[in-house]
Amino acid sequence: MTDQLGPFGAIWEAWDEAHDEIVGKPLSHFQRAVEVQFEELDAHLAAGDRAAAAREAVDIISIALNSLRWLGYRPEDVEEIACSRAEQRMRGQALAILDKYQRLHGI
Repeated sequence: MTDQLGPFGAIWEAWDEAHDEIVGKPLSHFQRAVEVQFEELDAHLAAGDRAAAAREAVDIISIALNSLRWLGYRPEDVEEIACSRAEQRMRGQALAILDKYQRLHGI
């Protein structure tokens, strides 16, 4: 059941057919896939196509979900991880996180 993932449940289910292949991939597969999607997103923005850029952003979310699948988590686990991470790491700390990335990584 993927109700826990809200609108992202459909993405999870769409990738169910490739589950065995996904869990056999190396971590570098997901790293490179994200890079490719950001390159495509950038190209769409350069062309002025925000709708296509948004679709690439959804593809990035699908890679994140498949990374969690690769780690052995199920949709109900993902819900708990996401809620916990948002509450414990992000809520009330978003500006500090942005500052940290600026200081440490220049972004």
